[in-house]
Amino acid sequence: MTLQKWTSVLLTSVILFTSSASFAQADRTVKRSIATVLFSSLGGAILGLSTLSFYGEPEEHTNNITTGALIGFAAGLGYVVYDSSRPAAKTYDYSNVFDQELKSRRALANLAKAPSIVQFSYDF
Repeated sequence: MTLQKWTSVLLTSVILFTSSASFAQADRTVKRSIATVLFSSLGGAILGLSTLSFYGEPEEHTNNITTGALIGFAAGLGYVVYDSSRPAAKTYDYSNVFDQELKSRRALANLAKAPSIVQFSYDF
């Protein structure tokens, strides 16, 4: 098996496993995952482009752009795989909490209306 075929099989399997895991979470969609990988590749290419100013002959080092894009692609893909493999964040239903708070407020208001057992008075 050649290196190109091995790379394509590996990339295809990573994409398939990533996409199946991404459907398990509500906040991670395939569109968002692809955007993450594309923007990280673009960021890596920009960083590779920014290194050209350090060379006397920048046209001889244009492969820094593709290297940066490849590193950004790998970093973005790694982040998407990591984020997809984490369990989904717990969602809380705050309506019950607010309902309990309202009930406790009503109970406190009813207690405030009850006649007090002990009364104090100060006269100066």
